[in-house]
Amino acid sequence: MKSSKTYYLMILDRSGSMESCKEETLSGFNEQIQMIRDLQDKHTGQTFHVSLTTFNHLVAHPMADVQVGELLPLTAEQYRPDGGTALLDAIGEAVLNLKARRAAELEADEATAVVVILTDGHENASRLFTAHGIRTLGRELEATGQWTFSFMGATRDALEVAKDMNIRAENAMYFDTANIKHILHDVATAMDDYAAEKGKGQKPKTFLKK
Repeated sequence: MKSSKTYYLMILDRSGSMESCKEETLSGFNEQIQMIRDLQDKHTGQTFHVSLTTFNHLVAHPMADVQVGELLPLTAEQYRPDGGTALLDAIGEAVLNLKARRAAELEADEATAVVVILTDGHENASRLFTAHGIRTLGRELEATGQWTFSFMGATRDALEVAKDMNIRAENAMYFDTANIKHILHDVATAMDDYAAEKGKGQKPKTFLKK
């Protein structure tokens, strides 16, 4: 299998409204890290690298292409919800950063990229990227066959928000913040399924299992 690497990028909301589920988010994300770490033992012919971008009105990158064996838990110091929601800036910055770091491997079909976006609110603070720009970026990257984008939103129009960013309906879902720990667990399970398909020589387009 040529495309043996998977670069997993989670873009995680840390705006003020996430305060009510802060502990569940931290716990769920760290359990997800452990589950992804376990995938390395299960899918021995593959390697997994994790990146995390968090955002309120500002964008931060606590993890960048970390090999699973070197992953450390996300801490409360790193994840302190407050402020607004620069969703578009977070997506644009995180995706372009990953693309720049790993362009050679992705273009040579040595790796694929999985991007998962999780937010509990609507865009209200971006200054650098527009919906049109994100839509165009996602369309161009998915067309290469190396990128998969998923969106999970806690607003009732989550599917419409995803559609506006050119994310396929199969990879978009609404969630209740009360269940965020369960949702993060499901993402790790989806990564397991994704790796299993890659092991068969496939490049899955559907990521979320709903």
